[in-house]
Amino acid sequence: MGRLRWDDLPPGLRARVQDVLGDAVSDARSQAEGFSPGSADRITTLTGRRAFVKAISRSRNPDGFGLHEQEARVVRQLPRSVQAPRMIGVVEDEFAGDDWIALVLDDVDGRHPGGAGDDSDVAAVLDALDTLPVATGALLTLPRLADELAEELGAWDRMLDAGLPAAVPPHVAAEARAFARTATGAAAVLDGEHLTHVDCRADNLLVDAVGRVWVIDWPWAAVGAHWFDPLTYLLDVLVRGDAVDVERHLATHRLFTELPASAVDAVLAGLAGTFLEKASRPAVPHMPELRGFQRREGLAAAEWLLRRWSARDGSATRP
Repeated sequence: MGRLRWDDLPPGLRARVQDVLGDAVSDARSQAEGFSPGSADRITTLTGRRAFVKAISRSRNPDGFGLHEQEARVVRQLPRSVQAPRMIGVVEDEFAGDDWIALVLDDVDGRHPGGAGDDSDVAAVLDALDTLPVATGALLTLPRLADELAEELGAWDRMLDAGLPAAVPPHVAAEARAFARTATGAAAVLDGEHLTHVDCRADNLLVDAVGRVWVIDWPWAAVGAHWFDPLTYLLDVLVRGDAVDVERHLATHRLFTELPASAVDAVLAGLAGTFLEKASRPAVPHMPELRGFQRREGLAAAEWLLRRWSARDGSATRP
């Protein structure tokens, strides 16, 4: 079962969304990107007003329902300096015997970065992520990134203790203990004072007609290291297979100035374990592609780190 569409939503929920917009919806275009089992529709009203609506029911995916609630809280806290769509309104109520939530946001007329499969969007994305501010005021109530990821980044130790799952390919399994050693302390290096998005992939970014990059989908926001989102975007570039020299961006962009190689290695090792461990779990209802994507992400992180080790020492020696 795929993503819900606007016409799949209960009539009462659609009516409430139209009340929020003050007009009837004349057109709705479902967006296929991403992994949420809920709806994601760019809508236009009779008078031409545009909005983006994402909705989900509690029964369809309880975790997704909670993430929608969290995103509503986060978006309301974002300062105007953050290039993100603003919240128009939220509808949360019971419809057709189920709890539903719908977020109604400003629509951004844009495309996801990386469509050309080359380096053309990378600098703009990194520059946009560099504008995420030091957390102050209400943002200080967000979780700490180091605390949120501490358990996940210890995945290699758990997998080694239990036996490596089939999701870990042989050439990565051969270096599993080196990955585990390198990932030690990964969470600690992610401590920091900046707003972080924590899910920075191309499908959570939009490039508008004048080249501005907008950051969307904020349920995982936290306070942590300023360079974490940019690093994970470079990882996403590798997952997509774009022709990009990620090491050049690490070496030249101001976001990574004075960032120790050991910190990058630790986080890549931790992320490789995190995603490969998740990929080994049972499928998530209504999200059939998620485990495959997590395996690709884990493999991309592991192979990037293997290349870094090889380039650094020219041998099979590992930490």
